[in-house]
Amino acid sequence: MDKKLAPVVIFVYNRLDNTKAVVEALQKNYLAKDTDVFIYSDAAKNKKNEKKVYKVRQYIKTINEFKSVTIIERKENFYIEKNIIEGVTEIINKYGKVIVLEDDGVTAKYFLSFMNNALNFYENIEQVMHIASFTFIKMPGDYSKTIIWRYPENTGGGWATWKNRWDKFIWFKTEQEALNVLSDEQKEKIELEGSFKCLRNLKLNPIPWDICWYINIIRNNGLTVNSPKSFVKNNGLSNGTHFSFFNRFLGKHPLDVELSNDENIIFEDRIIENDEAIKLLKKLYSKIENKNKILKSIVKTLFMRKI
Repeated sequence: MDKKLAPVVIFVYNRLDNTKAVVEALQKNYLAKDTDVFIYSDAAKNKKNEKKVYKVRQYIKTINEFKSVTIIERKENFYIEKNIIEGVTEIINKYGKVIVLEDDGVTAKYFLSFMNNALNFYENIEQVMHIASFTFIKMPGDYSKTIIWRYPENTGGGWATWKNRWDKFIWFKTEQEALNVLSDEQKEKIELEGSFKCLRNLKLNPIPWDICWYINIIRNNGLTVNSPKSFVKNNGLSNGTHFSFFNRFLGKHPLDVELSNDENIIFEDRIIENDEAIKLLKKLYSKIENKNKILKSIVKTLFMRKI
């Protein structure tokens, strides 16, 4: 690999076991020893979390096996949105590109190889605004090409971008501010023609950074590049009530994927949306939406019985 490797930024808070799993998996990557790592540790939101944050901070000070490790300890609680936005902006302004992980993104051994190769391959194709290494769709056959589409998946982090793309990022403060920058056609496009009801997240306060990034990709006519199989999986849900409940009653959770060990990825050079992949994504989100309705109905019924 001729070009300089992108730095990796890891955002952590109070989950020690999850953080260890993320770091240990990244250390096993083939490019780990040549990679600069920056760890942003958010401060405790309240007294209850101070001990957990302290344990995470003690652990990250022991991390090695990378080219360098730089730790940024927040003095006050930034919350995940501000922590990620400001951290990505700081590093990308200095290095021009960045690979992002959160404290629940466990990576495969070729994760860094794929991300750096993709960053190099698509660097001068500015319509490509986002590189993702997670997918929960399954393309037919032994599909080994990158997927070009509008959808910026980033579970557990596992994504990357460049400075001239991230410069287009706007963190919307209100639902109306975000909706005002979109045409009706763009709103339909973002929600995958009705199968992915993500714009309802604009009602949250603060508005999640990732829906803002998605909106900014669409409003700039951008596309994203996805690995054909997952090089990262989310380990932050495995001990969660919702995740376990979903698995038990509704089948395997869509975020519960197998990590890929395929190093021979073909980089698609036709920068047009993959219709087959979008069709599969719409089908999957429709299925998830239906299962969530069933889940909500079950929870509501159980709750009503306890009254």
